[in-house]
Amino acid sequence: MNITVALAFSEIDAVSLLNWLARVNRRILLENPGLPGLYQSGVVYKRETEETWSDYINLLAQGWEDCDSLAAARAGELLARGWRALRPGDAGYGEARARKPNHIVAEVFLRTRTPIGQPGLYHCLVRYRVGGRWLLDDPSARLGMLDHRLTGPEVAQRLALQHRRPRRGST
Repeated sequence: MNITVALAFSEIDAVSLLNWLARVNRRILLENPGLPGLYQSGVVYKRETEETWSDYINLLAQGWEDCDSLAAARAGELLARGWRALRPGDAGYGEARARKPNHIVAEVFLRTRTPIGQPGLYHCLVRYRVGGRWLLDDPSARLGMLDHRLTGPEVAQRLALQHRRPRRGST
């Protein structure tokens, strides 16, 4: 089923909707524990010509998406599967493996280089909490946005080099 929602762009509203989609993905993954994790699924990054946000089932069926749905899928996976959603090399893996949380607090956030209040290009990322630290993940980079896939440590290094506080507006 396709549902079209037309909105006047608001960063706060976009983040709210993306985190709603992350919670939908959490429910889908809890109800269907046999579904593969995002990074094991074979899904790849592909830029869209028309903006569509897909839930986890439709993402798997399509086989590709851009940053919004990929970030909502990854956040949903962390919410649903906790430490089991992390692999060696992922930020926080060692601590999460030691603590074994069944759920990891995670959310989608937007990053841009556009000045606040001006239209521009946004990129969706995931922020998640392990222990007392917030960590970042970029599913698009890991799934081929840069014409090749980055590993978890490569993404962490790139994000550390770009370190800017995530823009708030999340749920």
